[in-house]
Amino acid sequence: MKNEKEYMRNLNLEAAIWYLFTSAEFFEAAACECEKTMEWFGSLAISRKVSDFGRNNQIYEKFKQRARDFKRGAELARLGDYELIWEIAGCINGDVRGMMEQPLHSWMTEAEHREFERVRIGRLITYAGQIESALNNAMTGAEIFLDEGSGGDSDDNGFPGEEIVEWYNEYINFYKDPIFQKLPDPLPEYVVDTSVACRTGDEVPWTGVWYPSTGLEHHSLTFAIKGLRMQPAYKVIKTNEELEAEGGSCATPETVAVATTWHPIIPSGRQAEAEKELRAKAGELCPKTGIWKPLEPGAAQRTYKVGEAMANLGSAYGITVWCWIADC
Repeated sequence: MKNEKEYMRNLNLEAAIWYLFTSAEFFEAAACECEKTMEWFGSLAISRKVSDFGRNNQIYEKFKQRARDFKRGAELARLGDYELIWEIAGCINGDVRGMMEQPLHSWMTEAEHREFERVRIGRLITYAGQIESALNNAMTGAEIFLDEGSGGDSDDNGFPGEEIVEWYNEYINFYKDPIFQKLPDPLPEYVVDTSVACRTGDEVPWTGVWYPSTGLEHHSLTFAIKGLRMQPAYKVIKTNEELEAEGGSCATPETVAVATTWHPIIPSGRQAEAEKELRAKAGELCPKTGIWKPLEPGAAQRTYKVGEAMANLGSAYGITVWCWIADC
């Protein structure tokens, strides 16, 4: 049987991370990171009396400018406009390349240069990378997918599958000082609002995190912005591990874009229960209303109400076992 990890996704955790990476508070934290690095760099340059040497002052001013940009982007995001914050996040790698081309070794010690490149710059790139990835599909996914002239684009430029959890876990404790705001414990509970639906290509009626009607197996949640067109879902058809086994060196999974219907994911106002797997066998009565997934390859999820009999799909592995994955 397939690895059951695929069917045990934590909807509350994934939704919470999506909301974190697309929040104005997260954008403001990126601005704060720019200010801290600006102050560190400026103080060090002044102590070496090189504040007006070469491009050092320009580097200082660039951090100052990006801090303003991130703050302004956060302000606009609160008003529903995410274009500036997305553009600024996409500029950071280019900014950094220009900085690192300068002869910083001529006045920094090896330890200082390592602190600047691996810690100070590394933290900023991490913020920018998560912001850009969280917003990419909302900003351009629909246009690329619906552009018949280009034949569409199957690359997920966001967080394929459940990668957003992997990225959060990768960086939350990577640096000595935590880089991201830790999620609340216990997590807030999120529910799928099936009363609202938006098809790929339609105008998005609400800004927030959305759940695909394809289900989460091999797919991801997404962030969509009111007034823009809804993006497709991206199905992972080959994981990084599978690509590596074939001799590839691709850093991201292979995906295919598909049109689907999306539903908002909203906080219920309750705290999530401690994560535990809820299962029911075929023939048993459904113990909890919601979206259920059979633990077998290729089988589609279904919605059950409390008291309904769980279906038997004639599984090759014996009686069908269903796993609860989300409210509906």
